[in-house]
Amino acid sequence: MAKLALVATIMACMVIVGSHGQATLSCDQVTVWLLPCVTYAVLGGNVSQLCCQGIYSLNKGYKNGDDRRSACQCIKDRAALIPGIHYTRVNQIAGLCGTKCPYKVYPTTNCSKVQ
Repeated sequence: MAKLALVATIMACMVIVGSHGQATLSCDQVTVWLLPCVTYAVLGGNVSQLCCQGIYSLNKGYKNGDDRRSACQCIKDRAALIPGIHYTRVNQIAGLCGTKCPYKVYPTTNCSKVQ
């Protein structure tokens, strides 16, 4: 439970951090949408309905390649700050929610190549 509280605190602090890129989606908005997914990304278990709603909102929010690249970079940067994150789980979330993600997020992902 203490680990979950730590992760939630870190994510809440990260919402305050500025956004990346010139896209129409802000990193703050991406973070708010995906915050419910952190528990699954760290601890596993079941993906929550709130997490899936965030994934759906993110997918609807993409207007162009700049949005996808910006969101990719935001997720990559903020995920790197979460202790105990499992990138395999991160990349499973969209599929578990019955949708797709236009990129995979790992510490080595080059988001500038996202279409």
